[in-house]
Amino acid sequence: MEIFSAFVLGLGLFFVGMRLVGDSLRQLSSGRLRALIANSTQSGHRGRFTGLLLGLLMQSATAVTFLLVSTVSSGYISAVSALPVIIWSNVGLTALAFVATLRIQPIVAFVVGVAGMGVGMVRVPKIRNAAGVVLGIGLILFGLSTMSGGATALSDAGWFRSLFDATDGGALIAFFVGFVVAAILQSNTGASLLIITLAGAGLFRLPQAMMLIYGTNLGAIVLRAVLSANLSGRSLRLVRLEDLFCVWSGVLMVTLFYIEQWTEVPLVRAAVTAATPHLQTQLALAFLLSNLLPALTISPLLTQSWQFLSRFWPSTAAEHAAQLRYLSPSSMQDLSLAMDLLAREEARLLEQIQKLWTKAPAESKASDLQQAVQAFTVLAAAIESYAGKLATSQELAASDVARLFLLREELSSHRRLQECVLVLRETVDTLPQAPESWQVLPASF
Repeated sequence: MEIFSAFVLGLGLFFVGMRLVGDSLRQLSSGRLRALIANSTQSGHRGRFTGLLLGLLMQSATAVTFLLVSTVSSGYISAVSALPVIIWSNVGLTALAFVATLRIQPIVAFVVGVAGMGVGMVRVPKIRNAAGVVLGIGLILFGLSTMSGGATALSDAGWFRSLFDATDGGALIAFFVGFVVAAILQSNTGASLLIITLAGAGLFRLPQAMMLIYGTNLGAIVLRAVLSANLSGRSLRLVRLEDLFCVWSGVLMVTLFYIEQWTEVPLVRAAVTAATPHLQTQLALAFLLSNLLPALTISPLLTQSWQFLSRFWPSTAAEHAAQLRYLSPSSMQDLSLAMDLLAREEARLLEQIQKLWTKAPAESKASDLQQAVQAFTVLAAAIESYAGKLATSQELAASDVARLFLLREELSSHRRLQECVLVLRETVDTLPQAPESWQVLPASF
C-alpha cells in the first residue's frame, strides 16, 4: 500500500504542477506579452526563435496557439507571422524533458520551497505569478521523482506489469495508448514526461516508449477541438495548423520507426542510442526529434499549408473587413503615397460605421454585431500603427506633418463616432417596436 501511495502522491503532484503552470502563465499572458510577440515576429527567423522561447516558457503548444489566436484577432500581428511561432513552439517545449532526466532532487526541493514562499508571501501580481510558474515546474519534477520511486517497486507487481505489458503487443498499440494518455492529461508534454519517468523505472523498453511518445503528439488535438468549438475562419485555421503539425509528426515518426525496424537502416532509434546509453535521455532525444524533424520539414511549406487549410476554413467577412486593404510595409517607402493610402483605409472605417448605422438591430445577430465591432477595432489599430510609424519618420515635410495630424484626428473621430452609433443602437433596441423606431433615423450621415 505504501508503494502504491507513493506513486499516487507523485502523480497528484504532477497534475497540480501542470495546472499551476498553466494558470500562472495565463495570468502573465497580458498585453505586454502580446506586444513582445508583435515585436519579435517581423521575420521568419525571429518568429521561429519566438516560438522556441514561448514553447520553453509555456510548456504547451496548445496554450501558445490560443495565445497567438487572440494576438492575431487583436491585430497585434498578422496570421502569417504567427505560423512559424506555432510550429516551433512544439520544439521549445521539449526542453523540460531533458531537465526531468537530471538527478536534481535537492535543487528541486529548494526551488519548490522558495517559489512556494514567493506565491504565499509576495503581493505583487506579476512576481507572484512568475513564482507560480516556477513552483509548478518544481512540483512537476518533484512529482515525477516521487512517482519514479513508486513505479520501480510497482513494476514487480504482477497486475501492474500486465497492465503496461499491453502496450508491448505492437507498436501501433503503444502509439494509440500514448494518444489516449495525452488526451486524458490534456498535454503531450506531460504525457511524454510521464512515459520517460516510467521507462526509467523499467516499465517500458526503448522501442515501446518511443511509439508511446510519438502517440502523445496527437493527444492534444482532442483538447483543441473542444477549445476551438466557437472559433471560425482565420482563428480556427491557426488551431488547425497546430493539428496538422501533430498529424504530420505522427505520420513522419511512425514511418521512420517502421523503416528502421524493417530495413535496419539506422534512423531515429540508432541516433538516440549512439548519443547516450541512458534510456531516459534517449527518450528525451526521441521526444525532441519527434518535434524537430516535423518542424524542419513543414517550415518551408508553411505558405502552402496555410493556403491548403484556407480551402476548408476560409476567412470570414468580418476578418476580411479587419484586414488592411491598401497599406503595406512597402508603401512606407513613399511617405506621400502612404498618407493617401492611410486616408483610403480610414474611409473604410466610415463605411463600416455606416453599415452599423443603417442596419436595424432586429435584423442583425448579436454575434454578427460583435464581429463587426471587433473588425473595426482591429482595422483602426492597424491604421494607427502605420500612422505612428509615419509620425516617427525624419523625412516628413511641414505640409506632410500637418496632413498626418489631421488624418490621426480623423481616426480618433471615427472611433468616437462608432462608439456613439453603438450606444444609439443599444438605446433604440430597448424601445418598444424597436424595428419601426429605427426606420425614422436617417439612413446616412
